[in-house]
Amino acid sequence: MGAALVVNGLTKTFRSGSNGRTMAVHALRGVNLELERGEIVGLVGPARAGKSTFLLCAAGLLRGEEGTVSWFGEPVTRHRVPMGLAYVPQRAAYYSFLSVREALEYYATLHDLTAGDRAVQVERAMRAVSLHLHAGIRVSHLSTSLLQRLGLAQALVGSPRALLLDETLCGHGLLFDKGIVALLTQLSRVGVTTLLTAPNAVELHRVASRVVRLSEGRLVAPNRERVAEESVAYSC
Repeated sequence: MGAALVVNGLTKTFRSGSNGRTMAVHALRGVNLELERGEIVGLVGPARAGKSTFLLCAAGLLRGEEGTVSWFGEPVTRHRVPMGLAYVPQRAAYYSFLSVREALEYYATLHDLTAGDRAVQVERAMRAVSLHLHAGIRVSHLSTSLLQRLGLAQALVGSPRALLLDETLCGHGLLFDKGIVALLTQLSRVGVTTLLTAPNAVELHRVASRVVRLSEGRLVAPNRERVAEESVAYSC
């Protein structure tokens, strides 16, 4: 299908310290990575390996000092990010007084959609992640796993070309859920590229076609993993 994401020589350094002393923390050290369109890639590594920093740079929310990032042949710059990227942070925050449906409807207004299209996409996204039975529940009453499903549903609204999920589905068995695995696999088949992070590869083996390891800001050679064969009817 061709390249979706191309990262060349990406570096990112943070400064930290106190009492007049500062030190450089090298979060990313010349990272090179390429993702094909429709590929599902897992990015693993321990805390402070640079996974979240990499996703923020890939999403255009953080700038590296050196290197380039491009999506679908378009560069990510200080003033422009290619359309179709859906990023969900590790701890996404939502207005607690809204219901699931209201929260998704609010985020749907950020896309260039008619009122009718917004309603259709919100309903489709809820059903895709099995949230439709909880549509009227307030966000403040959702369990952690349901909040994770809400994050994925939010990412689906707007028919993204790429999903960037920072441990969004980790820790509560969602990557072992047949429906979630089937959804991500079907999205892959229609060309949606997914990059998701996890502390280790255990939760990724059923969904990722490739697992890449970050260690102290450096990329380690990728391993091949089996892609799940299940699918669901979800059309972008």
